This record gives sequence, structure tokens and C-alpha cells, in this order.
Amino acid sequence: MKKISTVLASLLAALSFSAFAQTDPALAKLKPKGFPDQPIEYTVVYPAGGGMDLTARILAKFVERASGDKVLVNNRVGGAGMVGHAYLATQAKPDGYTVGILASNFWGDAILRAPGKWALTDVESIAYINSDALTWVASTEGPFKGKTAKEILQAAKDKPGTVRAAVVPGSMWEYLLDQLEAHTGAKFLRVPFQGGKPGIVALIGGNVDVAQGFYGEFESYLQAKQLTPIAVASAERVFNMKDVPTFNEIYGAKQFVWNIMRFAVVPKATPADRKAYLSAMIQTALQNPEMMAEFRRLGAYTDANLAKSTNVAADIHAAAMKEREFYIQTGRLKP
Repeated sequence: MKKISTVLASLLAALSFSAFAQTDPALAKLKPKGFPDQPIEYTVVYPAGGGMDLTARILAKFVERASGDKVLVNNRVGGAGMVGHAYLATQAKPDGYTVGILASNFWGDAILRAPGKWALTDVESIAYINSDALTWVASTEGPFKGKTAKEILQAAKDKPGTVRAAVVPGSMWEYLLDQLEAHTGAKFLRVPFQGGKPGIVALIGGNVDVAQGFYGEFESYLQAKQLTPIAVASAERVFNMKDVPTFNEIYGAKQFVWNIMRFAVVPKATPADRKAYLSAMIQTALQNPEMMAEFRRLGAYTDANLAKSTNVAADIHAAAMKEREFYIQTGRLKP
């Protein structure tokens, strides 16, 4: 009797979820016959708790509500994103059950770290999600308590190799540091991490002196007054940190702009009807004000041009080519 009750409870829960979640008739019309008949995986290539992971989990929740389909988030980590990126480009089946939730540093990996192995063209972009600005944070305790970004950079210039900075190798974390060192003459001791959040945790523990990340990765530590944001790598001040200067303001420059772009991809050759449905699932969820409010609480914002794009794959590819120009200009890539 107990077993029967358990089964009935499970069935009722499933029916309740379906009734609650299947709310968009237009999306239902796009649903391919027999798809999906198992959970869809949202692949994140960075550790749990980071900005990418939080974005994927919020998105999955609202996609489930809009579609009635089950979406699971899976963190395939390693090699500072390389393991997950390689999986999406070369190993994941093009059957619609794997969707990569990526950031714009994916194409940096494709261009710089995996030339000839896989490329941006091995996946197909199906939706733009949101954007976020890379931010420097410092601890409210320790030797750099109360110091500005400029003062920390000056310390790294005065005593080269003594100021410890958290970086994610082969990514904008490292590229921003390269730019700042070249501009100021500073020289940091670089401490590598798999993602922004682990570096921020190391900062709280006193294992690095400055860390970099996105608002959602350090917001709880900011509220606990354990750290403070000291500079933002964006073209202008961001909406949720109006008192925090940009690096461009600090140095009267224009080049210190590292805003991450988050987007969804599927493996190349994914059936067109499934690809269209997966894209529509995300686009429908993005119309939900409740989800957008959650993104804003994470510090993410919407790029208006990408949000209105009629060909997001082409626009994302164009952005990748602009980043490619940076690699050529800095000698990382031959023309």
C-alpha cells in the first residue's frame, strides 16, 4: 500500500508540474513530435556557484515553466573551460538533448587554445541570453583593505610579483590583467583558477590579494561586507555599482572593456525542428519579467542590439571576429 501511495504521489507531482509549466500555446505548436522524451541537458563548462552556472539554473527553471519539459544543468568542468567546450564541439550528440550555455570566451578558446581541434563553427548559436561586466574585487580585511584599484596596481608596480591576482588562464581574466600591466608597468603574481567564483573564495580566505568576477559571483560576500568592488571593465559604469569606477575612467583610456556575453548553442547538425524549438523555449523564457528580475539581481543586463537580433548566430560570430582582432593586435594570433 505504501508503494502504491508513493507511485501515485509521484504521478500527481508530475501531472501538477506539467499543468503548471505548459503555459505557452505558441511554444507548444513548435514542439517536434516525440521530442523531448527525456530531460534536456544544459551544459555549463565552469564550476557550480559561478555566474555561468547561476545563469543556466535560472534559465532552466523558467524554460521548464514555459515548456513543461524537464531541463537539467550539468557542470562539465576542467581545463578552465576547455573540457566542456571540447565536449560540446566534438562529442555531444546533435540530437537536441544537449544545449551549451556559454560565454563569449568560448570563441577565445576555439581560436587560441584549440586551433585545428574544434572551432566556433562546430556549434550553432540559437539564443542570446544576457551580458555581464568583469569586475575587480578586493577584501575588506588584510594588507589592501580600503585600497583602490589604482593603488593596488601601483603596489604591483613598486614591488613586482608580490601582489597576488586570481586569473582564469586563457580568458578575459588574463587578458585584462595583460592590458593593465602593459599600461601601468605593474607586474602581478598570477594565481590560476577554474573560474571566477573559486578565485573570489580564495580572496575571502586571504590566498590572493585581488580577484575578478561577475556580480552574481560575489554579491553575497558584498552583502556580508567581506569584499568590495573596486573597478569595472566596461565602457561605462554599471547599473548596480554606480559608485564603482571603470578602468577606463581611472586611466583615461578606452581599451579596458571586457563584458561577457552569454548565449546558448547546440552541436552542429542538430535537427532544424529541434533547434528551432530549443531556441523558442529560451526566447519565451526571456520574455518573463520575473526571470529578467532574477538576472538583474545577479548584475546581468541585456544588450539591446543582440536581444532584437534577427540572426543571433551571425551577430555572435561578428562579435567573435572583433575579439579575434584583439588577439592579432596583442601577438597571440598570427593574421
